[in-house]
Amino acid sequence: MRYYNKLLILAIIVSVFNGCSSSSSTDDKTTQPTTIESKSLEPSGWYMRVIVQATDENGKTYIHNSAGVFGELDESLDTLDKHDIPSQGKAILQVRFINSDFNNSKQYYSDYRKYNNDTYIGTWDIIVINSDKDTNLSNASLVLDIENIKNIYRKENQRYEEVISDDTTLRDSLHIIDIDNQQVYSYDELKNANLDMDNKNLRKFRIVLGKVTQDDMKSFVVKSMKSLYNAKVVIHTSDKFGLPPQL
Repeated sequence: MRYYNKLLILAIIVSVFNGCSSSSSTDDKTTQPTTIESKSLEPSGWYMRVIVQATDENGKTYIHNSAGVFGELDESLDTLDKHDIPSQGKAILQVRFINSDFNNSKQYYSDYRKYNNDTYIGTWDIIVINSDKDTNLSNASLVLDIENIKNIYRKENQRYEEVISDDTTLRDSLHIIDIDNQQVYSYDELKNANLDMDNKNLRKFRIVLGKVTQDDMKSFVVKSMKSLYNAKVVIHTSDKFGLPPQL
């Protein structure tokens, strides 16, 4: 990968480490996708991003919109691969992925699977976490949102380009399960769901593409909070494509 790309990946990862932004000083500045000239190209995959907003008892709002990426990519595996970026350290508010197929106890900023353009079936386990002891959001209200689907196209120079999809088939098959409260929400219902942190510093949710089954309602194991509080932040620079491709 070129030196330019290395710097770009580092910049994206550093932005994630900020954890979240307070709405009093920072707006949602999610980068808009570029467009490509040829719409006849077949996509190499797709992704969506989960955004979380928490409002504490004093009315202060925190937003995390720099990670929470899930999707499918031609070059990804259903198991752990270079496109799945592990999370680092503590945060005021973040969305992270838990994947039991990775056979470890780590949490991830992104979780890509092998691309299958014929089937919209899959599950992603996510947590909303408040692991910074100096900012307690256990009584905060929550709003979860999922950005529009973006198709990913691989270019000749080995880089990626993204385009907002106008196909709603995948979006319409999406459900979010509140694992802690055993509630299921469709894509359209999610913004108006009455969610909060339930006096916890960690909330469990599951993203389901396709029909929700009884097995989808089951909980999942998360690494202990104590180890997260003590974790050190280390920035690794390597030739990875993990978070959404930006040009």
